[in-house]
Amino acid sequence: MDDRLSDRKKRVLQALVDSYISDPQPISSSAIQSKYMPEVSSATIRSELATLEELGYLVQPHVSSGRVPSSKAYRFYVDCMLKNGCGDTAELTERFEGNFRTIEELVKNTAKIVSDATNYTSLMVFTGTEKVVVKEVKLVDLLDGSALVVIITDSGVLKDKMVALPDDAESGYVEIAGKLLNATFAGKNLAQIQHYEEPMEQTFKAYRELFRQVVEMIDEYRKSRESQLYLEGEDKIFEYPESKDVDNVKSFVSIISKKEKLHDLVKGDGKVKFDVKIGDEESEDLKNMALVTAKYTVDGKEVGHVGVIGPQRMDYKKVMSVLRRLGGALNDGGENNNG
Repeated sequence: MDDRLSDRKKRVLQALVDSYISDPQPISSSAIQSKYMPEVSSATIRSELATLEELGYLVQPHVSSGRVPSSKAYRFYVDCMLKNGCGDTAELTERFEGNFRTIEELVKNTAKIVSDATNYTSLMVFTGTEKVVVKEVKLVDLLDGSALVVIITDSGVLKDKMVALPDDAESGYVEIAGKLLNATFAGKNLAQIQHYEEPMEQTFKAYRELFRQVVEMIDEYRKSRESQLYLEGEDKIFEYPESKDVDNVKSFVSIISKKEKLHDLVKGDGKVKFDVKIGDEESEDLKNMALVTAKYTVDGKEVGHVGVIGPQRMDYKKVMSVLRRLGGALNDGGENNNG
């Protein structure tokens, strides 16, 4: 909280940000006076605007242009001026009534819903991969010296893969191997399996290569899932006046192309449930842009982080309302899903 801002300065700043989000045109003191603060003189508002500029809340992008909100202004607006109301979740919950076979399907659907509801580019990354639990390992003998390994988790089918059986595999090898695999891995999460230690018993030697391949499958899945990022509505930036500035478009295209960087920005440190990153105050890659993200769980399990990226002048009230409502909708709708 900036102690230098009086209640009146805060009202002027909120009016200016609200106005600029609605219409990206510099607003005059007389317009603020007539639309937001009729009880205050235009001269007084003009003086407050001058002070806000001195304090870094307003900037003049071009010599001939008027003053517009800075990243600092949007940060104060988000942190100190927005209400935390959630709104009705019924409309979003309806979008989750379908049964999603896997968490991946739920994530893709979520990204689409958020982009449609906010009219900005949405993105979602997986988290909580380490907590995925293996329910069963199926081993199917294909009778040609190979077997099909299918790993089923509480998030759906993890992966299937063909593996070669030992040339000297005796009758009943696949059946015994399947029982050993389930005794070893069923009920364990991916983090536990990642640190799996191979048994040293002599009788286990015949199955070591098969176990190694199963552990490798699980590790590959864990790594690939952690790096997955879904984008939806990448072209929506062109619906906003900011796209007329070539530098803004270049910045936007650059950041959504840096999947690894964007993944890290969305995921953050994993501790904050709701986060707003504004402009280059957070990252030089976000110049003139903003990224609002939220962490979600379904049935008590962390699913991932969903985010909205758009112009720094984005409608924060709308975006934050949608993401809060989404939290309730996911928990309501998630009860019907397997993931």
